[in-house]
Amino acid sequence: MAAYSRRMCGRDTLFATWAQVRAFSQPLPVLTPEAEPEPTWNRAPTQRGWAIVAHEDGGEAHEMRWGLLPPWAKDTKLAYSTINARLESVAEKPAFRSAWKQRRALIPSTGYYEWMQLDAKTKQPHFIHLDGAPVMFYAGLWERRSDDADNELLTYSVITRAADQTVETVHDRMPLILPPTVFADWLHGTADEAMEIAQSVPSAPLVFHKVDRAVGNVRNHGPELIEPLVQ
Repeated sequence: MAAYSRRMCGRDTLFATWAQVRAFSQPLPVLTPEAEPEPTWNRAPTQRGWAIVAHEDGGEAHEMRWGLLPPWAKDTKLAYSTINARLESVAEKPAFRSAWKQRRALIPSTGYYEWMQLDAKTKQPHFIHLDGAPVMFYAGLWERRSDDADNELLTYSVITRAADQTVETVHDRMPLILPPTVFADWLHGTADEAMEIAQSVPSAPLVFHKVDRAVGNVRNHGPELIEPLVQ
């Protein structure tokens, strides 16, 4: 069996349209901007992404920076260690516990990259996505604070869990992927209800394939990055 790093790698994609996001978020109504989201093929920590937050009886999409920053953080360096929040400790960790209680989010994604450790020196990237759907929704958290210029800064984190049998051969962690039937309760329910949801959701029908190592460079960006590796 391959060796694992203990942390989930932080790269994902979003090249779905808002119409697809709204369609696959039903029965939760989601308010989205008029302008389509710019496709992202290799999103990395501290870059911009989208998070759906609670709004009246539904949700609303906001652009945020990936890497949660609680109001008490002295600078933005913490963001590199808060791109993911482990489900097992999210309710107790100082960086996440306030957001867990009252600022949960849904993070729309078309798929994510993960690196399989082949040997001591070699890792093979894979693209992992939902089978039969153009978008999936990670469980997330979000925060609001001021940046260095005293402007509003919105940030988010993706909640992770132990990998299920579908993807554990690639990595031992995976995003917590939620089905649409629980979206409203996830955003609007209590922290206890959210934990019950997180611990009882069924495994998502994920599929994956090897991709070129070019994805390891954050400067590379384009649809060719998700193409199956030809060997």
